[in-house]
Amino acid sequence: MSFPQTLARLLTEGPASLFYHLILGLALEGLGLMALEAARHAPGNRLARRLALAAGLGLIGRMALFGAAFAESQWLPPGTLLPPLERAVDVATWAWIGWAMIEEAPGFWLPTLHTLLAFGIYGWIAPAWMSLSLQDPTLFYAATPSDRAWMLWTMGLALGIGGWLLSRPSPAFRSPGTLGFFALAAGALLQLNLPLAGTHLAPWVRLGALTAFPLWLAGAYRLTLQAAQSIPPGGGGAWEGWQAWSRGLLHALQAQGDPDPFHEALRAARMLLGARWTAVGLLQDDRLMVIAREGEGLPQAGADLTLSLSEYPGIGEALLRRHSSLLRPEDQAGEAGQRLWQAFGMKTIGFLQIEPLVAQERLLGAWLIGYPKGHGRSLDPGPGQQMAELLSQTLSLLQERERKATLEVALMSLQQEHEAEIQGLEARHAEERQMLQREINRWATRAAEAEEERERWRRRAEELARLIEARASLPIGASASNSGRTASSPPTPAAAPESKREELIMALLQELRTPLTAILGYTDLLLGEAVGILGATQRQFLLRIKANIERMAGLIRETLQIAALEAGAFQLEPGPLNLTEVRDLVLQQLQPVLQERGLRVALEWPDDLPPIRVDRDAAQQILYHLLNNAALCSRPGTAVGLQARLNPEVPGVIFLHVRDTGGGIPVEEASRVFVPRYRATTPLIPGVGDSIGLSIARALVEASGGRIWVESEPGMGSTFTVVLPLAS
Repeated sequence: MSFPQTLARLLTEGPASLFYHLILGLALEGLGLMALEAARHAPGNRLARRLALAAGLGLIGRMALFGAAFAESQWLPPGTLLPPLERAVDVATWAWIGWAMIEEAPGFWLPTLHTLLAFGIYGWIAPAWMSLSLQDPTLFYAATPSDRAWMLWTMGLALGIGGWLLSRPSPAFRSPGTLGFFALAAGALLQLNLPLAGTHLAPWVRLGALTAFPLWLAGAYRLTLQAAQSIPPGGGGAWEGWQAWSRGLLHALQAQGDPDPFHEALRAARMLLGARWTAVGLLQDDRLMVIAREGEGLPQAGADLTLSLSEYPGIGEALLRRHSSLLRPEDQAGEAGQRLWQAFGMKTIGFLQIEPLVAQERLLGAWLIGYPKGHGRSLDPGPGQQMAELLSQTLSLLQERERKATLEVALMSLQQEHEAEIQGLEARHAEERQMLQREINRWATRAAEAEEERERWRRRAEELARLIEARASLPIGASASNSGRTASSPPTPAAAPESKREELIMALLQELRTPLTAILGYTDLLLGEAVGILGATQRQFLLRIKANIERMAGLIRETLQIAALEAGAFQLEPGPLNLTEVRDLVLQQLQPVLQERGLRVALEWPDDLPPIRVDRDAAQQILYHLLNNAALCSRPGTAVGLQARLNPEVPGVIFLHVRDTGGGIPVEEASRVFVPRYRATTPLIPGVGDSIGLSIARALVEASGGRIWVESEPGMGSTFTVVLPLAS
């Protein structure tokens, strides 16, 4: 990136925009003050009056921009109000300044009409831009069609005014005015062709304005000098002295790095006034710091000199009253007066003229002029007073330039601090990203280890499932009894090895529950972030591990329950039971499954249903497994049917029907519906969602003295029917 591009980028970042408007405000203020000074010296100077009016209107425009910026910062998103308004204010300001510099330009109606046109176009553009920026906050005003139109307007206006000034003789603004407007046109051209992305501002135009204003200030200063020189001089030599004085002030204003910029001007003033020495001092507290001095017998040019106002009461009184004063030799009698004149190589004290240097109602210092003792009667302080006014303006402009340089240094310092802060933040973010990546890798390693552990337990569960399936294929020798307990025949000697193997499997399943419970507990501990904050990927891995562990635990629990039922170890306590309460509890348990699959339950349930004689836990499991099977195999978005009814032809029992929309069970698979099928080794039966649960339901129904069967309609679904005894 080139230096102009870097400078243009700086004008759009951080507090640079505020400093830019402050600098333009100060430049407009200086332009107006010098124009007012020129108008004071030459009341008939039309150019000075116009320039003062243009500078004042420009300041009003800057204040309007500050107000708009405050309103936007309080009530609107950035960039919704200010960008088109700044273009309109700039175009109006350039037109007023150009009109003021052209002597033969028509009356103020022309720039007024131009200003009304600019703000009328702004009023037409602003609502559309505000709507676009509110809809898309990432949209920037720079390089938009309306911004390009403003740039074309600025370039055409600047080229027109610059060409007019170049073709017309203008003693003050021909060169500086032309160069300033051409710089402004160049900025608009660069903004058209090389717009900076990601900003609402026009940095190239700002750069052109910062280049143009010093040139315009030089023209205004020349106008002020011309107005001051319009005072009738005392002759040809005096006129030449005034010219030398003006050249000296211009040299002081334009000098860069000169250790004694006022030497030429002070020498011209001494020759013009007929003085022996002159000195310029700046006021600092109660002292006058001499920054420049010149004289006939000055022993050492540029030597520092500090005057304490307590030792020179005449100087202090003149500064206090801000009025010129002429001290006679007897007024300076004493050691302090002798030292002052000796500092300028004078052995005899003469007349001392003191001119306070005041600019913008601010006391800057004093201009001291030493005359020989014999000039008392012919001394006229008037020319010195007039020259002091110009010297005050020159000092004020130099201080403004120093302030501007200080602001630029401060801006660069802020920019460097901002860049250093950004680099520090980037370094910290990079370190945090590395730490986070290490943490992610650590949790990923833990998740992989947990997944390996889960895989080992899954393989062991598959082996157990194959053994249990082989056992389930044997006939069940259980029958219902009136007491509700299941009975089994004593084992034969040939079945002893099989019984031992089953006992070993049951013991192993019981042992499996302990590590599964520990793994599940540690998984819940990690998910609760008790040992550290989890990322999204880590939480997803742990949830997957937990779901598989819970599924494995459920398989083991159901396997143990089947074994207990077949072995007659499952104790039932039948008694009067309200089946409606059991139904409500089971539906509440299955609500997450039903919601996940988008299913609803179609109930056909009489209100006066009599109680049944079944164990509460057994009844709850029977209804749960039948409804869970229907929910798992039904098509999403359909209804699961649940019906309870009494049949007068078959007294003493209740009929429960559970219907699903799983597409039906093939005829050849109907005999295996209530046989547990383990998914790891055996294909699923179409139309069956939970074969293990169905086998548990069948065992519990038969142990409760009831019956269970299934009726299937291919392509539609299946209906499981349960018959259970009533309590009376």
